[in-house]
This record gives sequence, C-alpha cells and structure tokens, in this order.
Amino acid sequence: MTSHYADVLIGLSYTFLAVSLLCAATREAIASLFQTRAKVLLDGVLTLLHEPDHKSRLRGILPSLSRLLRRHGGFGLDKLGSASLTAEVMRHPLITGMAQRGRMPSYIPSQIFARAFVSTLTAKYGKGKTAAMLLEQVGNEGLTRTLLAIMGEGPDDVAALEAAVRIWYDTVMERISGWYKRRSQFVLFLVGLFYAVAMNIDALQLSQRLWKDDALRDSMVEKAEQIRAAGLPPPLVQPPDAVASGASSALAQAAVAQAKAKDVQQLPIGWPSSRFDGVDGAWPFVIALAMALVGWVATAFAASLGSPFWFDGIGWLLALRGTGAKPASETAAAPPSVTITLPSLRK
Repeated sequence: MTSHYADVLIGLSYTFLAVSLLCAATREAIASLFQTRAKVLLDGVLTLLHEPDHKSRLRGILPSLSRLLRRHGGFGLDKLGSASLTAEVMRHPLITGMAQRGRMPSYIPSQIFARAFVSTLTAKYGKGKTAAMLLEQVGNEGLTRTLLAIMGEGPDDVAALEAAVRIWYDTVMERISGWYKRRSQFVLFLVGLFYAVAMNIDALQLSQRLWKDDALRDSMVEKAEQIRAAGLPPPLVQPPDAVASGASSALAQAAVAQAKAKDVQQLPIGWPSSRFDGVDGAWPFVIALAMALVGWVATAFAASLGSPFWFDGIGWLLALRGTGAKPASETAAAPPSVTITLPSLRK
C-alpha cells in the first residue's frame, strides 16, 4: 500500500474515531436520562423468573417519559399485576434501597437478588418450609423446574434455594449483557446516522477530498499521529452492570457529547454540500441524494463499530505507513488526552 492510499485511510479512520466518540457520548447521555440499563435489567428479571409475557406491559412512550421525569412507579411494576413475583421481588427493600427515589438500580449483585427472592417467598408463604414447598406455592412451573434442576439431589432447604437462584441469576445476566450490547450498537448506528445527515458527514465525499487535497490529508494524518501517541480516552459507554449515578451522570454525559460535537464540527464536513453544486433537474438530484445517502449510512455504520476499533485501525495504518509513535507500554502512566481539533476547510 502506497503512502497516498494509507494517508487517505488514516484520515477517514480519524474522522470515524471522532464521530464514534461523539455518538458514544450521546448514547451514554440517552441511557442515563431514560435509565436504559435499569429497564434492560428489569426485562432480564422477568425472563429469569419465567414471566416474559409481562414485558409488553412495560413498553411504550409514556413509561419512558415517566422514567425520564423520575416519577414514582415510572418502571410500571404495578402494571405487572398483584400476582407477579417479579414486582414483589423488585419492591424488596434490599433492591429498592440500592437506587434513588423514582429510579431503579441498573445492577443488582447476585447474592442480593437471591436473598431478596428467598426473603419474599418466606415472608409470603411462611418460614420453616422446604425449597420445593415454597416453589410449589409460587405456582410458576417453569421457574420451579429450573431451580429444582439446579439444586439437583442436594439439600432441599432455603440455603440451597438461594444458591440455585444465584447461579440462575448469573447465567441470565450474561445473556442480558449481550442484549444490551446489541441494543447499544443499534442505537449507535441511529445516532451516527442522525449526526451524519445533520452535519453532512459524507464518507464518500470526504474520501474524495482527502484524495485530492494534500494539505487536508497531511493535517489529518498529523492529528491521527497525535491521538495515537496520547492514547484512547476512557470509554464513554459504561458496561451494563454499571451503577447509575442519577441526573448528574446524564448531565455530565450531555456535556461530553456537546464537547465532542464541537470537535466534530471542525472536521472538513458540513452544509452546504458541494455534492449538490451544479445539479440541475430531478434525476441528477436523485442520483446525488442517493450517493449522499450511501455516504451517510457508511459513516453511521463506521460509528457503530466504536472508537476502540478506529483507534486500533489508526495504529495499524500508521505502522503500515512506517510512521507514528511507538505504543506506550501497559505499565507506563497514561498520558493526557488530546482534543480532536481540525481547521475548517469549508469553502
């Protein structure tokens, strides 16, 4: 690969890195505002307690707005009905005490959930009963068979039941992490598409400018070398088991998103687009719009891959090009982050 090709790819990767950071900050702000992790966790509890049919009762715009406004009961546990074991367990003081009023914890340790589960059953059906007797009174065949299968031929007491709940909870939570990651990637794509259209981040048009404009290409390569030498900033998107910190977290992430938006605006992008210059007639306009749509979708897809992907890609391209700083060792202290700022080259 010649240096010219490599420089174009480095410039594109740097742009996608900046857009990915912006989308990640925006996604995190949305998750904090609407308490997405807590909602996904609640869906997971419904699944592990074999009440998946109740999920539809918690869907809709109004529940989302209630969570946004932090209204009491915003998660709609009352809609699950008085017979819902999920509602009873999630109302246990061990769980409600882990979150602020009007919110729900986004992460529950397995031992806390198991203790709340057993405490709920013993408080409702009485103490001194075996695990099989308690589960039989619940009246949930799927849950009963699952937990008894995990307990096996061992002791049939509440301690064994609590251990079985912990195992089952940890198993389902692994699946929930996969749900959250897939949902997050889809939201990142939608956020990336929004920014691509609103700010005209056309990957195809940008690649053409990088190919023709030597000054722009050299500038972006220089910035890519700087960001590679400084290291990738800490991840903006927290893992699904992170504990929500309330409105302050949402405001902080919104501020990060605003800062990243200012950085992205300094890239060689924006309206008006030269793609539509000199377009005369409906058919040429449709073709230009179709090409722009392809460029926007390409940018959105690139943003959904995440900033670590493009950061590693920049390092690989710089090594292939034969330039760039040597990556810092794992034991070295983390250097200060570099702000992504590029001169605007709009005409």
